[in-house]
Amino acid sequence: MDKGKKPPRVLLPRIFMIPAAAGFLVLFGINFSIAVFALIALSVGLLCLPLGLLCLLGDITPLNVVSDLSPASLAAAGAFMLCLGVFLCFSLCLLAPFSVRLLYTYLAAAAGKRWRRIYSNFSFFPHFKISLVLSLASLAVLIGFVYMDSERGYEGTVVKERLTFPNANYIYISTSGLDFEIKCYDGDNITLEYTNDMPVIVEESSEDYLRLTQDDSFTISVFAKDQFGYKMTLWLPVRDYREFYFNSGSGDITVEETLSRYCKLRTRSGSIYIYGAHKEIDAAAVRGDIFCSYNAFVSSGSFESREGNITVLVPDFSGVNLQYRTESGWLDSSLMGLDERFYGSIDLQKTSDLSKYLYVTTGSGGLTVEASNKRGE
Repeated sequence: MDKGKKPPRVLLPRIFMIPAAAGFLVLFGINFSIAVFALIALSVGLLCLPLGLLCLLGDITPLNVVSDLSPASLAAAGAFMLCLGVFLCFSLCLLAPFSVRLLYTYLAAAAGKRWRRIYSNFSFFPHFKISLVLSLASLAVLIGFVYMDSERGYEGTVVKERLTFPNANYIYISTSGLDFEIKCYDGDNITLEYTNDMPVIVEESSEDYLRLTQDDSFTISVFAKDQFGYKMTLWLPVRDYREFYFNSGSGDITVEETLSRYCKLRTRSGSIYIYGAHKEIDAAAVRGDIFCSYNAFVSSGSFESREGNITVLVPDFSGVNLQYRTESGWLDSSLMGLDERFYGSIDLQKTSDLSKYLYVTTGSGGLTVEASNKRGE
């Protein structure tokens, strides 16, 4: 054989080098996915099995564990996830050495070297079969418990409430990490729709005051389909209110229309969205954005965000006395006569028959003040 020619056993692996590389990437991606799913399954199993057993023994009240599963089903789900995690671990113990041996064989063949076995005959196959049987058995037990839950009408421990209150002039709402919306409707009473892991606390309900707070007791949510959709929606009859105060720790606040003469909104890491504003607004966020769209700018507005951006839309015929203070932010506003972005603090005025003050403070974020009809609002 000529020196310039490669032997067939070397030439063939080199011809298929690109497809082989793609195949090995897929193979090692499968190994990585199995490892990740095994860790997730073991973590969930180690969490759910003790919780389910403690609930069955009565050491944890149902309100501390929020789930769509009964305590027995939760324990069965934990056992299944543990068995599944062990099964995936043994699967990885079989697949990973095979993948490495296959890669070594290919590289040796491509280099024209003789392949030598680099792993012993140690096998996890018996453990693999046992873990597979245990996984299937625990899955059957879980299906049985879930079926019994459905037969006896078990609805889970997620709190879903619809409460009705008499009209009040002052409304106070405070949550630690719950998104809530304020909407208007043609009705006679204030209606609250609430989905969360703990009941809402009604501190006061009268013809003058309505105070609602979120129960901050420690809870654990597992296998609850609504746990990522916890929310509070307050439906208000269309009328004139004296004052709104809305406070949220990490949730977003959305106000459909500011019906009160004064509206104060506070959030730490959430965002604030106000639509249809026409009364006095005082909104502040620490790390969230603020958006406010005015139907009529006839009362002063105050907005502050330390790290987020602020957008204020007003009718183009409105008179605005803008006082903007910032540390490192910017201002965009063709409405106020700016042709380009301005960096730093500034006072601007757009005169009209009825001009109102707009006080805005930002830290690192910026401010946009434009005409609402320009943005299609």
